[in-house]
Parts: sequence; C-alpha cells; structure tokens
Amino acid sequence: MQSAFFCREKSSLNRSIWFLLNYNAFFAVVRRYALFFLNKLNRAGSFTFFVLICIHSFVQAQVDPQFSQYMFNPLSVNPGFTGISGRINAVAANRQQWVGFEGAPKTTVVGADMALNFFGNPGGVGLTILNDEVGYVSNINIQASLAQRFDLGEGLISVGVSLGFFNQVWDGTKLFTSTPSGGSYHMPTDNLVPGTEVKGTSFDVGFGAYFKHEKYYGGISILHLFEPKPNFNDDLNVYLPRSFFITGGYNHALWEAPIVLKPSFLIKGVGPIWQLDLNLTAVYQDRYWGGIAYRPQDAIVLITGVELASGVRIGYSYDITTSRLAKVSGGSHEVMVGYTFDLNLEKREKKYKSVRFL
Repeated sequence: MQSAFFCREKSSLNRSIWFLLNYNAFFAVVRRYALFFLNKLNRAGSFTFFVLICIHSFVQAQVDPQFSQYMFNPLSVNPGFTGISGRINAVAANRQQWVGFEGAPKTTVVGADMALNFFGNPGGVGLTILNDEVGYVSNINIQASLAQRFDLGEGLISVGVSLGFFNQVWDGTKLFTSTPSGGSYHMPTDNLVPGTEVKGTSFDVGFGAYFKHEKYYGGISILHLFEPKPNFNDDLNVYLPRSFFITGGYNHALWEAPIVLKPSFLIKGVGPIWQLDLNLTAVYQDRYWGGIAYRPQDAIVLITGVELASGVRIGYSYDITTSRLAKVSGGSHEVMVGYTFDLNLEKREKKYKSVRFL
C-alpha cells in the first residue's frame, strides 16, 4: 500500500527507546512478528490504495512505497546495507503504479552509499531521497545512514541507523466531498479533514542489520522507529507507523550454463497488515537478467534488465495487477538505473620513477 490510514492506539516513546537499548528483546520481538506472519500468511492480502478516515481523531499513515525491484535498492528499506558491499553504489528508480487510475501513486527514489573506515573501524555512509505522490498526499523523505561492519569469518554483518526528515503535504482542495449520486465521502465541515493545503515535517529514525555471504544474504530493519508525528499546527493529526522489513536471498550458479539463479523474498508489515514478495531472477553472464515475482492477491511481476559495457545497470519491471484494481488499472511500470564502482580513499604508497630503471 502506497498510502493508507488505519486506526490504532499511539505507542509510547519509552517502548521505542527500549528497542534500541535491549538488542535481545529486540530480536525476540522480530521473531515473534515473523511467526505471526507465517501463521497468518493465508490471510495476507494486498495493500489498498483508498484512504480510510477513522472516527478517532488520531490516524496513522503508511508512507513506505512499493518497489518491485527491491533487490537492487536495499538501502531504501534497510540502513544496515550501508557500505557492506565495500564499494560505491548509486541507484535511482521511478515507479508509476496502477496506470490509468486517477490519483495513483507515483514514486521516485535516489540513493547512494559507500564504504568508509572510521578511525580504523570499517563502516559506511549513505543518503536516500524519496518523493512519493498519491492522490492528494505527497511525501518527501530524506535519510542519511551510518553503519558499521563486522567480519564474521564466513560473512559480514552490518548494523546501521538512518537519520533524516520526513515532509508531508496534504492538498485538501483535491478532496471529493460528494459523489455524482449525491452521497458524501465525508462532511465538508469535518474538522478532521482540512479543505486547504497543509504541510507537516518531522524528524525520522530507522534501524537495520544486514548479513552478506558469498552465496546468500539477509536483513531486518525497522523504519519510523519512534513513530514520528508531522507538525501540521493542529490542522491534521497524523503519525507515521513503525514499519518492519525482513529480506533474504540466495545465489545458485548452474554448472551447465553461465547462469545464476537468485531467489529472494521481502516481508513488510505495519501493525496487523503484512505483505510478502517472492522473486526468482536468472542472471546470464553477469550482464543480462530476467525474472518473475509474485505478490499474493496483488500482482504478478515481470522483471528484465541489462548491465551495459560502461557498468551502468538498467532494469524494468511490469506489475500485472491481479486484484480488483485490474478493472481500472493498466498495471504498474518501474524503471531502475544503477551504477557500482570502486573508489579507494586510503592513503596510497608513493612511487618514484628513476631513469636508471627505465
């Protein structure tokens, strides 16, 4: 779901601080949510686009956008990925969701990360800028990330935090207050729904851990850790719910062909709402790839891409909508462009030439 609103009781700040200080309890809670997902998987449905204004004065808004090519941009959902590749990664993606549906989500994200050593400690820094427009709501999220890597012998683990600002704009002038049949979506005089454009900004924090092995990887993260509330000057009472992400993948090389199969998954959840993405991508000669993904009760996704001689990666995905939105939508299009390269910032050994050795 690109933007939806559900009623929910406000969580305390003390609980969020407890998550940061007690790592054992933190991972126990994560495991509990993972088990909850597995038990309820058959009930998991696609996220809906429509906005539900609850009768309570406090509403929550899920603002984390959907990306079908999530495996090419893990930084956007997990600050723990920052610097773990040991290289510089830059990626940009644009998603046009539910084409043909008026007010459907349009999302653009640009991000980059690089590995650095902080006083001898391996780590990384990153930056992500995301712009999301859906209906009468537009969001801009700017996050700087910082992480530290640990060598486990057979793999690397990176723990990171993201710090930034979230800006949200509600354009109440675009709201429909009545239907052609004369019914009402809401009362025009409803104080909970502003009829003008209002803006709110809040400080935002995320946390994540990412494990990388030559053949497999996995990550877990929490965004909007303290459930920030944009300051709308009492014009609107909205907060950002805490979001959970669990991801993993495996690289399997085929012996008879220069092809690597890369199955992966992404689990994401907000409160009782959970969603699963399953993906299988085949990469040929480390340059060409194609794959298929499945999002239960939402879409079947076709993915393709190529890495040019310059090292630039270009990917495209098309979501075939399988929900009822297929009657009004022409599917979803997503384009990704990425580039990865090495940059050694360490002090290099000086070399001198002498005509005696030419």
